[in-house]
Amino acid sequence: MTNDVKQFRWREALVVLSDTSKALKEINPKLEITCCVHATQNGYYVSEYRGYDNWDMVAACPYFDVFSTTIVNWALPEAFYRDITERTVAVARRHGKIAERWLMGYYKQPADFAQIDRWVDIAVELGVDRISAWTYRGGYGTIVGAPDALALWDRIGANYRRVITK
Repeated sequence: MTNDVKQFRWREALVVLSDTSKALKEINPKLEITCCVHATQNGYYVSEYRGYDNWDMVAACPYFDVFSTTIVNWALPEAFYRDITERTVAVARRHGKIAERWLMGYYKQPADFAQIDRWVDIAVELGVDRISAWTYRGGYGTIVGAPDALALWDRIGANYRRVITK
């Protein structure tokens, strides 16, 4: 893949997302639009030249209300999660967006569910506005279900109740 092709893919994917979001806002200005990007380290972890690897370009889009970063595997170091979370909040704030982080609620689960508590605490400490989880009920009954899907979901829910503010 040449650099020209990479740059084209990078630009055009974001254009599609931006144009679609603009059209939706014209129909209903009250819609809240989230753009969720991969939790990367400047392309080191993953870069697919899809138009949303550059977090600042994404967050600068005037039609996105929420800047969000994807789940990270529980097996990754806490320092990685902290780094992604710090950068998510910084980019969201710099562009006047709501900052959202996702918890992995399917397939894999932490060896110790207390890790969920710690990662939620980190998100709150660093100023995340919204914590979300994928997928519903830990994927219970599906091929992507966590080994103890309902216990995972319950622990995530207990953390939501613990930190939620109205």
